[in-house]
Amino acid sequence: MAINELDEGSGVSGIAVATKLHIHPAFVTNQTKKLEGMEFLSRVTDDARYLRISLTHKARAEIESLSSKRQALNSTIFDGLDEESLHYLNRRLTLIAKSSRLASQKLNIGIL
Repeated sequence: MAINELDEGSGVSGIAVATKLHIHPAFVTNQTKKLEGMEFLSRVTDDARYLRISLTHKARAEIESLSSKRQALNSTIFDGLDEESLHYLNRRLTLIAKSSRLASQKLNIGIL
């Protein structure tokens, strides 16, 4: 989904995907190789280090077929929550994630 959102027609770099997902670029490389083997992605290397990733027609078709199921699930999960409530919930979850990262950093350096 990150590739779908980021790609403006010429593919997207693995670094951009890693940044969007807050994960290590090596993980993106590993996973995109697997997805390429399943024919969901095409990977083109410009040089030894720069990779452009694109969704295949097969992947786009799968995303489209899952779209209606996703909408139905979202309607069920978020039933009764208006847009303001969702924004509030999102802000609270973002704060919890930020605090969790800070706590993890403190644990790593032995402050906690």
